[in-house]
Amino acid sequence: MEASDILEMNDIEKSFNGVPVLKKAHFALRKGEVHALMGGNGAGKSTLMKILTGVYHKDAGTILLDGNPVELATARQAERHGIAMIYQELSLIPTLTVAQNVFLKHESRAVGNVLINDAESGRRAKLLMEELGHPVDPRTPIEQLSVGMCQMVEVAKALAKKARILIMDEPTSSLTDAETEILFQLVNRLKRSGISIIYISHRMSEIFTVCDRVTVMRDGTSVRTDECRNVTMEGLIESMLGKGRSVAFQWQERDYQGSERPVLEVHNLSVEKGRGPVSFSIYPGEIVGLAGLLGSGRTEIAETIFGMRRAHDGTVSVNGKAIHTTREAINAGVGLVPEDRRTQGLVLDHSLLANFILPNLEFFTRGSFVRDGAGARAATDFIQRLRIKIRGPEAPVRLLSGGNQQKIVLAKWLERKPRLLMLDEPTMGVDIGAKSDILQIVRDIANGGAAVLVISSELEELLAMSDRILVIHDGKLVHDLNRKDIPSEEMLHHAIQD
Repeated sequence: MEASDILEMNDIEKSFNGVPVLKKAHFALRKGEVHALMGGNGAGKSTLMKILTGVYHKDAGTILLDGNPVELATARQAERHGIAMIYQELSLIPTLTVAQNVFLKHESRAVGNVLINDAESGRRAKLLMEELGHPVDPRTPIEQLSVGMCQMVEVAKALAKKARILIMDEPTSSLTDAETEILFQLVNRLKRSGISIIYISHRMSEIFTVCDRVTVMRDGTSVRTDECRNVTMEGLIESMLGKGRSVAFQWQERDYQGSERPVLEVHNLSVEKGRGPVSFSIYPGEIVGLAGLLGSGRTEIAETIFGMRRAHDGTVSVNGKAIHTTREAINAGVGLVPEDRRTQGLVLDHSLLANFILPNLEFFTRGSFVRDGAGARAATDFIQRLRIKIRGPEAPVRLLSGGNQQKIVLAKWLERKPRLLMLDEPTMGVDIGAKSDILQIVRDIANGGAAVLVISSELEELLAMSDRILVIHDGKLVHDLNRKDIPSEEMLHHAIQD
C-alpha cells in the first residue's frame, strides 16, 4: 500500500452458486484522486463496488482503509467509514424537498431529540449546496429540479454523511452537455477538497477528461492500472476487450455508392415552423452520421422520416415513395431504433420472444394463431448472431444489461430486412463489449445493402462508423462532410460548435 492510498482492496474473491465472479481482484485509491473503473458487462466492476459498499460480503481478500484492515459486512458499516455511492438510477424521493432528501434517515432533531428540526436541516442543506457551487432553496421538491441538479443533491446527500470516498456510477448518462460540464467542475472541486472519487463510465472520452488514473477489469480480475496520461484510447479498448478487438472502433473506408438511386431522399424538410430546412439523401449500403448539439433537431428529423411527426414543410421519400405516416414508413422498409429503448423500444415485463414477435406478427401468425415455435427459432438465431447474453427466448428482457436490450431492439428490425435503418444514440448506456458488437452490426447491415442513419453524441463512434457526417443546427443542415475529410475528432467538434 502506497503512503498516499486511502483505500486498497487486495486479492478480492467472490462466487455466486459456485461460479467465480471476482478472482483475486485488486483496486487502490489515492486521497483526492478521480480513479476510473472500467470494463465490460460481467467484468466484475459492480460486484467489487458492492463489496466496498457493504452490499455483498467478500469470500476472500483484504480491504484496507488508511492502511488498516476493515470488514464492511453491511452498508451501514461502509457508510460509517465514509464510503458512499451515487447510482445511475438516482435514489431521491420526488415528493420530498431537497433538505428532506439530503438528511433522510439522519434528520436534525429538536426537543429532546424526538421531533425533526426542519429549519436546521434546511440551513445545513443550503450550506452544502452552496459549498458545491449550486445554491438552491432547500424547501424545493425534488420533482421540480432538473436531472443535473438532482445529481448535485445526491452529492450533497453523500457529503452530509461525511463521505470521503464517493463512487459515481455512470453519472452523465442522463445529463445534457451543459450539465455534464457542470458535473466535471463539481468533480474537480470535490477532488481539491480531498475527497476520493471512483468514476464508473462507459464513455471513454470522459475518462481522459476528468480522471487521474484508470483500472480496467476483465473476467473478474484487474488487468491494468495506469495514469490516464499514459493510456491511449486504443490501448484502453484492448485492455477491456482483449487483443485485436479495438479494430471495431477504427474507421474503415467502404465502397458503398454505385449508380443506384438513393434509398432515402429528404427535400427541404422543416420539422416545425422556423426550424430548417434540411435536404439530404442516403444511398444503398451507406452509413450517414447525424451530428449536432442537444436540441439541434437530430431526433426530430429521424422521427419525421419515420412518420411519428408531421412535417411542417418539405418531403420524405423512400425508394421514390412519399412517406407521411409510420405505417407507410414501415411498409416501405424503414426501421427506427429509438433513443430510449426501455420506454420506446421494449416491453420490459415481456420476454425476448414476445418483444421479437410483437412488431413482426405478420411473419409468425397463421389465421388467428401465433406460431410461437417459428418465432422462437428466429429469435434464437438472432440470439446467436448478435451474441445476446440471455438464457433463452422466454427470458424477460428487464433483467438484461443495456447492451443486450439494445441488441433485441436491433433484432426486431433486422427480422424485417429494412431498406433504411435509423438508430438514435445506439450505444447509450451500453458497455464497451456491446459497443464493439453494435458498431460491427451497423457495418454488417450496411454491407448487406441497407441505408443507415446514425444519430450519436459519441463523436468517436460517429467517426468510426460513418461514410458521411451531416451536422445539424436548429433543424438545418450546416455541414455535409465526407468522413475521409475529417482528420480528427477535434475538427468534427468544431464543426458542431460553429
